[in-house]
Amino acid sequence: MNSDSRAENQSAADSGHNVVLVGIDGSDQARHALERAIDEARAQDLTVRLLGAYPVIGVGDPGLEMRFTEAVMKENAEHLAEARQAVEQAGLPVEVVEAAGDAAKAVVEQSGEAALVVMGKRGRGGALRGRLGSVSAAVAAHAKSPVIIVPEAAESRHSERRGGSAGDFALEAEGPVKADEIDFTGRVVVGLDALGSRSPALGKAVAYAQEHGKSLALVSVNGALSGTPAWFQDEFNQARYFHEADRKLTEISDEIAAEHPELTVEHHIFVGRPGRILMNATHSADLVVVGSRGIGGFRGLLLGSVSQAVLENATGPVMVVPAHRP
Repeated sequence: MNSDSRAENQSAADSGHNVVLVGIDGSDQARHALERAIDEARAQDLTVRLLGAYPVIGVGDPGLEMRFTEAVMKENAEHLAEARQAVEQAGLPVEVVEAAGDAAKAVVEQSGEAALVVMGKRGRGGALRGRLGSVSAAVAAHAKSPVIIVPEAAESRHSERRGGSAGDFALEAEGPVKADEIDFTGRVVVGLDALGSRSPALGKAVAYAQEHGKSLALVSVNGALSGTPAWFQDEFNQARYFHEADRKLTEISDEIAAEHPELTVEHHIFVGRPGRILMNATHSADLVVVGSRGIGGFRGLLLGSVSQAVLENATGPVMVVPAHRP
């Protein structure tokens, strides 16, 4: 693994970012995210920082504005107190931050001091099922630290699995396998593109797998072949793509194993739509790790099409790792 990836594996304490930041708004989603944040803090020896943001209005009536502010501040303080009690009962250090104004902006600003941000997929007010809430979407796109988006419990492991299409399959040594037949239970799955070992997502996935005692699964997806006729794939591109991807992933796996011999690493090669393949992995994986932008992204695109697709439809937790920005 190159020096960039090794740098990603420095402990949060060494980098001075020793908190896991979690947004609190009193919703069931926020409580679910808090549970995850507590688990992450325990695994990585971090402090839990609770952030509650309350809205500010300007209607030209000082009396009305004051009453509104007092009411939302009181409600916000109650939610934070409840969350603080949960963290203290877990035996972990806790910090509380109250912020006035836009919730997404407050979380993004605080993310620069955090090792990790944990957010519920949707907050109070909800959204259409299967859609990403505006706050969590903005945080995933703009945060300065990795962000774990946690789906609501009801849609996580108890929902019906959504299979892939007939055009999504894995190329294993024994031949094609349906994509939705691969079980990633107990694994941290990371999607790799042409960046390979230079991907910021890979370094975070390695560190996470180590800290949580999980296996690591490297996933490569060729989306270009999925739109071509089967005979073209079979006769011209499929075997060549498989061998080239297998060679690259084997090299990356060997590098990781050399630096982290205690870590079990495997790799899988898929043909299909990258977003759908990785979304499908969320049905069973302990965590799916994606970059905020892929190699095909363009400057100014903060959240790439693949990561957006995965986040919107995930039934398990997804970590979005910020791209290196010039």
